[in-house]
Amino acid sequence: MDGERISTEARDKAAIIMGGSGEVTTFGQLDARSSQAAHLFRRAGLKAGDVVAFCLENSSELLEIAWGGLRSGLVVVPVSSKLTAGEIAYIVRDSGAQLLVVSRKLGAETFAAIPGVLTGVRLYTLGAAAPGYRSWTDEAAAEPLTPVADERLGANMLYSSGTTGRPKGIRWEATVDYSDTA
Repeated sequence: MDGERISTEARDKAAIIMGGSGEVTTFGQLDARSSQAAHLFRRAGLKAGDVVAFCLENSSELLEIAWGGLRSGLVVVPVSSKLTAGEIAYIVRDSGAQLLVVSRKLGAETFAAIPGVLTGVRLYTLGAAAPGYRSWTDEAAAEPLTPVADERLGANMLYSSGTTGRPKGIRWEATVDYSDTA
């Protein structure tokens, strides 16, 4: 979890290269943007151990948000962008996520339906704000580029298809705490 060391040693090296577009995100950019995500999670009231979900297509933003959650001690839940609003709502509720970040690329019908089926969950979307959603892009851009003061390693919670027809959450806890490494 040593973002300072990573960005110093490899600040200008590619961390993410998006297939198709060739868009490059450097380690320095990933470090800064994931710090902004961590700060936004804190400003939204989330603390270590809380759960955040994201339902995004493969993108640099997905990785920035996931890393921001992990470096702020949150449990991060990736949700397939191919699901219906009802299926997304089931996973968000089952996981206990308090905040969900989505993309308009989910499709107009699913995107429009989520605020109606997920009351009580803070909803953000990439790009401009929309009815029922705050703008992740605008709010994250206003956050500091430095790590949160209480940076710590979070956990992943992945969902399997389950054997009963309902997805099952599988929580992976880190066995090594990287926050004190030099």
